[in-house]
Amino acid sequence: MNLDMIIVYATLHIVTIITFFLAFFTIAHMLFSRKKPSHMIAWTVVIIAIPYIGVLIYLIFNGRKITKSVSKKKKVELQKIYEIDNGLDIPIERFLRRSNITGATNTNEFYLCKNSVDAYEKIINALQNAQKCIYISTYIFGNDAITQKLLEILTQKAKEGVEVKLLFDAFGSLSLELFPKTLKALKKEGGEYKFFMSVLKHPIKNRLNFRNHRKMIIIDNFTAISGGTNLSKEYLSADTNNATWRDLSFIINGTATLHYAEIFKYDWESQTEEELTIIEPEKKEVFKTKSIIQVVPSGPDVNNDALYESILYALFLAQSRVWIVTPYFVPDGALMDALIIAKHRGVDIKLILPKTSDQTLADISRSGFLRDLQKEEIEILFYKTNMLHAKAMLIDDEIAMIGSSNFDARSFFYNFEVMSFLYSKEDIIEVEKWIETLFRDCDVGLKPAGKIRIVFENFFKMLSPAL
Repeated sequence: MNLDMIIVYATLHIVTIITFFLAFFTIAHMLFSRKKPSHMIAWTVVIIAIPYIGVLIYLIFNGRKITKSVSKKKKVELQKIYEIDNGLDIPIERFLRRSNITGATNTNEFYLCKNSVDAYEKIINALQNAQKCIYISTYIFGNDAITQKLLEILTQKAKEGVEVKLLFDAFGSLSLELFPKTLKALKKEGGEYKFFMSVLKHPIKNRLNFRNHRKMIIIDNFTAISGGTNLSKEYLSADTNNATWRDLSFIINGTATLHYAEIFKYDWESQTEEELTIIEPEKKEVFKTKSIIQVVPSGPDVNNDALYESILYALFLAQSRVWIVTPYFVPDGALMDALIIAKHRGVDIKLILPKTSDQTLADISRSGFLRDLQKEEIEILFYKTNMLHAKAMLIDDEIAMIGSSNFDARSFFYNFEVMSFLYSKEDIIEVEKWIETLFRDCDVGLKPAGKIRIVFENFFKMLSPAL
């Protein structure tokens, strides 16, 4: 055996030993962290299946709540501004209050954007009418004609003296961080922008799993535009003939907007040395309307898992229906059990998903869960016209939940998200009508699968806690 072969074998031997010890200490870390058994099994399979990089993947993605490396971000604790005295006679609203989520407010006006053109026009109009401040937080900010128009308006507003602050997720808007040339004019006129937890500037400190998935446009602390819509040509259009993704956005005028502004404040301050003051708007006339809305943030910067727990609680409370619209469906065991038990109790369960999403891995991962639910005669509808990116839930006739959170572990436990819970009958009916427009463009149920595909799907179902 020549010297080169000896070096190769010695290197492989050393790498194997190092990998073994890393795997051993990684599994020990899981046991010390008291993770759920399903999470430990999934990560153990990943480490065994791809031993040389499985440990690295675990180190990058294992954290759930904020660790010491990103502990500078303060916990979101919304002020009890204008919340309804003594709360509503609705268990979920009371549960959220006990979970330290600010109660619902009833001094709001709510509008549901019907499509991408409607959302685009409303966003343009709101930005053009801004007088004092514009705060925008988004996961994706594209480089196309849509965002060019938005930046033109934002630059002009900054020039006029309006306070303009943009917060982009550094992973979702990575191309913009790499090539920020389009933001120069805005910055020149006094507009500000930051990239949330940049992995370019701080690759070790800022983990990839801590992503800001919140979508918020806040105008003068009075108008909030939120939902699942990112800012790019895939989501927004000035032309009804453009084949954009099917998404859901909404507009709030009133006191609930202040809670969105507070969430932005926490996110912005975590990335800057600046203290942002949220000034209550002078407008009062719309406060006389009666849309009842509760703003529910979730993520590593929230003290508990109030959003996840409230959804789980709502599934067990449901009496007549549970309709879920989501682009990605990767539930845990508790949510699966809650859906099946609700079906056994006679609740109408409908899952509306894209036939093919933009995430192949998510589509593969969902199949095993969906087959289990289909066996229980739960109705599964696949939207086939284009990509369905909306996130909404209807529970009976009491609650509509809409916002940025998908129905998966990443949204419930890892991403920074925000949802609005609607309690007014008129607003719930609006969401119901919108969901019903999807039905005519849906295929029903999964097709039978062969044994090899079933094994493949169940393998990814087992790995789902680590995805």
